[in-house]
Amino acid sequence: MTTPAADNTLVTVTELAAALARIPPRLGRTRLIALDGRSGSGKTWLAELLAGRLHAPVIHMDDLYPGWDGLVRAARVVHDWVITPLATQQPARWRRFDWDAMAYAEWRTTEAAEMVVLEGCGSVRAELAGAYAARIWVEAPAGARRRRIEARADWGMYQPHVERWASQEEVLYRTERTKHHCDLVVGNARDTVGDPRLTLRVRAARTTPSKGENLR
Repeated sequence: MTTPAADNTLVTVTELAAALARIPPRLGRTRLIALDGRSGSGKTWLAELLAGRLHAPVIHMDDLYPGWDGLVRAARVVHDWVITPLATQQPARWRRFDWDAMAYAEWRTTEAAEMVVLEGCGSVRAELAGAYAARIWVEAPAGARRRRIEARADWGMYQPHVERWASQEEVLYRTERTKHHCDLVVGNARDTVGDPRLTLRVRAARTTPSKGENLR
């Protein structure tokens, strides 16, 4: 991946998107770009900006979790409904989780495009490492993250579960050392005027797994 080599490099979203577009695909012709990080860090915001520049569909983990205690279990959902079909150039076919009914609802599809963005807590999982073209950790100060969470349209539903969810994040990220294994660490100032500038830290290049590694 061709990216600025120095830590704390300022790049625009457009520059980051251009670098991601140069990465070799790992799922057939599809480059799966995963954005992970704690709640309120700006994953959805950045995913939508990147997707617009990459002409890529976005799959949101919020649509895949099997309920409030389903953060860890979502890895199997991602494997079966997203990664497995994309690896054979078939559309990802997944069921949207209905948070009001607390059950999976209708089936939806996401095309096997050249770039697919997967965003949300737990989108980067150790057992799925061979599938990702790039793994991005998005971060922001705790205070900013809390303000963003409370500003969410679904805050009323989320509020009773916020600590419960944060505990799952803590366990998962500590156990799998998610940030450590990401290729890029991105912080953003959330200045949405023009092309926002991001603080980018580039991880050392990782060894490319052999075909099919960690996909089972």
